[in-house]
Order: sequence, then structure tokens, then C-alpha cells
Amino acid sequence: MIGTELLLGQIVDTTAAFMGTTLAENGISLFQKTTVGDNPERIRRALEGALQRSNVVLTSGGLGPTEDDITRECIAELFDLSLEFRQDLYEQLAARFAQFRRPMSENNRKQAFAPRGAVAIKNPNGTAPGLIVGDSRGVIIAMPGVPGELKPMLVDSVIPYLREQFGIAGVIRWRVLKVCGVGESSVDTAIGHLIRTGQNPTVGVLASPDAVRIRITARADSVEEAEQLIDTVDIQVRALLPGLIMGVDDETLEGVVDGLIDARGWRLALAETQTGGMLAQRLSAADAKSFAGGHVLPSAAPEDEPLATARGMAEEARARFKADCAIGLHFDHATHKTTGLFVCPDGDVHWEASYPGTDTRSQMRVAVVSLEQVRRFLTGAPTPDA
Repeated sequence: MIGTELLLGQIVDTTAAFMGTTLAENGISLFQKTTVGDNPERIRRALEGALQRSNVVLTSGGLGPTEDDITRECIAELFDLSLEFRQDLYEQLAARFAQFRRPMSENNRKQAFAPRGAVAIKNPNGTAPGLIVGDSRGVIIAMPGVPGELKPMLVDSVIPYLREQFGIAGVIRWRVLKVCGVGESSVDTAIGHLIRTGQNPTVGVLASPDAVRIRITARADSVEEAEQLIDTVDIQVRALLPGLIMGVDDETLEGVVDGLIDARGWRLALAETQTGGMLAQRLSAADAKSFAGGHVLPSAAPEDEPLATARGMAEEARARFKADCAIGLHFDHATHKTTGLFVCPDGDVHWEASYPGTDTRSQMRVAVVSLEQVRRFLTGAPTPDA
């Protein structure tokens, strides 16, 4: 990834993630990602190092018309090739500007130059053509840095080229199982042998603030075969963590809880203190059909014992928003504990969460614990230890 703006954080690099995902889906192993600024010496060193460990190096950025767009020059120097003016590329540029109904500046002529012998990749979405250049060390494929130009070029041109050139027939697929309310070490204890012994599929565990993610990755000749391999391990993981898999891939905890409540024809109300409306925010972001409304109250010492206070909050919210069920979350500054209660037509469940702060991280953790308690209550899963 080439561009000083990426190093400075002026642009968030989402393109590298897209490239990694696209390569993996097509059975192409990605060994390393490197970001380098618009400096010719550092670009050349990065490219030379990449060629020493890889068959193919993909680059993004530095193919534009300005003085700091120097990728083509660095590639030419690395391969000891002269830059040649290409009439075919110039005509493509002229046609693109005519299509845009804009005059072509003199500096755009720079984009019609390419290292001698390079294969040009058409760019129907912009002015900078891609380039394929190589020697006995390997191949460099240079693409424009604009996401709207790189992504279609990668999918439509580069991936087919790589699959044909290197005889790649297989695919890599993965599935992420999400667990909430259980720590990474507990998940590892339950499925560690799958992580240690798995070859194809492989199993990995990644902890994050709101969930533990179990990633099952398979390589196969077809998507169907890869999914079958993943299914086998998926069944094993669920058997080892009974009732604890909250969701898969892009599913969210709030979305799953909303589905469980909506399927029963219920509407949910909220009364929050410590979380400051985070439960409501998450449900709103998920466009929860069951969400009836909620309110945020200041934390205070409970007039009754904490559970009774949480119950009063939940029942008041249920009545106020004409809901069938409600969550009440009460934070006691004296004990630094949050007491939560979920009430519904099928009964109720309560819990304590010991995250004493009111910072965003603590609020998020209490929200996750609360939603996971509701999910497990409604699915009959074991109750987590908050």
C-alpha cells in the first residue's frame, strides 16, 4: 500500500482489507501487508523485499499524474527497465477524458508511460491503467489507489490473471462463530485441541471487547466442498460449547436478541443507568423491530435492595412504553455493581455485572452482558457469569 497519507492516518486504509478478503476467497495466500510512503528509496526497498518472499506483489497507489505518484518509476528502476511512452495508453486516456467531458492536462500524459514490456490493465473507472511487470524474481502488479478503481480491477482483471497464471483452482472459505459472556481462555480450554490439531479446516480464536470469535477456515476445490469441511468442525465446536454460540459472521448480539423477541410477538422497553443509553443505541443501530423505547436515569443508591430497584425500573419502562418485556439496569455507586433484570411474559432473569466505570468500554461490556443474559434466557442456554 503506497501513500504517505496512509501512514499519517489521513485516509483509513479499507482497501487492504478488501484485497486480503478477495485473495483469500480465491485461494490465494497472502503472506504480508506493507504500507510505505511516497519515497522512492523506501518504495524500492519494500518492493525488493516483497519479491524475495513472494511470487507476486500487488501494489496500490502512486499511478496518478502528480509529482508524488512515483510507483511506475520505482518499478521500472527495480527491474532495470526504461519508461516508454505508450500510444495505446495515451489513446485510452484521451477517450476517458472525452467520456468525462473534461480537458486532459499535460501532466496526465505521465500516465501513458510504462516500464518497457509491461502489460497494461484497463481501468474503465479511472484514468490510471494498472501494470503487470516481472522478471525471474517474480511479478509486480500495480493498481491505482482509489478504491472505486482498484476493487473492480482486482476482481475483474487481476484475480483471473493470477488464477490462470498460477493454475489456482481452489478457494479458501471461513466462518466466524461468536461467543459472548465467556472469556477467551475458557473457549480455548473447550476447543483447544481443535486449534492444535486442525489442518484443513484450521481453527483460531480471537478475543474482542464484545465477543470471542472462533474462526474456522477451509481450503477446497469448490465453495461447496469448503463449506462442507467447515460444517463438520462447526458441529464439533457447538457440541463443545453447548448453547454458547451467539451468532455467525456478521450477526450481532442485539440483532439476535431482537429476532428472539420479535419472533414471540413481544416489544421490548429499556431503563438504563450506567450504560447511558448504549442498549438503546445498539438496538436502534440494528433497526430492532421489537424495540418499543427506553429512557436513561442517573445512577444513585437504591431506595430498596438493588434487584427490587432494577425491577421497579423495568416495570415502569414496560408500562410507559406499552411493552411486553423490559430490561432494567441499575448501577449502585456505593458497591460499583450493576444489577440487571429482564422481565417478560415467560418469567424473568436477573444478573450482576462488576464493571465499575462509566467509560465507554465499561458501558459496552455491561450492555453485552445484559443482552447475552436475555439471549440465553430465551434460548435456554447456560447462564453466564458476569
